[in-house]
Amino acid sequence: MAKKDISKILSTGSIKQRLLLASENRAREVYGKELLLTKAEYNQIANSCIKAKEISLWNEWLQHSRIIVDAIDNLQGLLFEVKMNYSNLRGYILVWNSVENSELLVNSVLHEIKDPTERMRIAKVGAERVKLLFTKTILDKEGYIDIKTDFKKETGEDNKYSLFYVMNNVKQEATTSAIKFISWREAMLDYMDEVGFNVKTYKDIIKGFTEQVEAPIIHWPKYNSDSKTFIEDMPSPAVDKLKSKYAITPIISELEVDEVIYNQFKNSFLTNG
Repeated sequence: MAKKDISKILSTGSIKQRLLLASENRAREVYGKELLLTKAEYNQIANSCIKAKEISLWNEWLQHSRIIVDAIDNLQGLLFEVKMNYSNLRGYILVWNSVENSELLVNSVLHEIKDPTERMRIAKVGAERVKLLFTKTILDKEGYIDIKTDFKKETGEDNKYSLFYVMNNVKQEATTSAIKFISWREAMLDYMDEVGFNVKTYKDIIKGFTEQVEAPIIHWPKYNSDSKTFIEDMPSPAVDKLKSKYAITPIISELEVDEVIYNQFKNSFLTNG
């Protein structure tokens, strides 16, 4: 904000313009940003509230500030939870990628063994000795290995220790925490709009948190559900059919506010804050 605009608000601005300026300055102080006002200018605004209605508004806006700062602290804590779930999912994706690369490497070596019987013998020894995390290794009829990441127990029930099962559980946790974040964020923004407390610094902080939540969990198109192609910038109808198998990340842009979470946070934390 230009200094001349600040001076104009200080001298002739309405009570709400002065309160907004003071609140903006207070927000900048909380988050370590460059202040708009000197201490004397801030006190000038505070001391200019002399009528009962003005004093009431001043106290009301102080309360709005306390509520939003506390809400932002809670939103930041939730952001850490979201990012932890993203990190967990990313870790399992890297395991998945390593498993597939291991399978490719082993089979490329087995392919050099031309005798099918010998190939089967060696593959069987390797499959029995090496157990990869959350996988099940089987042999095909030609003596190559197939490392399963999605398999069922002999009873036909889903195996809760398969990588596919674990990843989808983690994906659900990431999705749930992201929906909670979106719901809290919308409750905060709606509250600020409803009471006319449109302080830019607070909204910028919330926007920064949101950008972190909306950032890709992993930048490999192969696993990223937002990407339409299997390989970045290389559309291939045949290969892209595999996207349904590998697209494991939640599409954050498609997530919607949960009305129950929204109302609980708004009514118990913001409105009655």
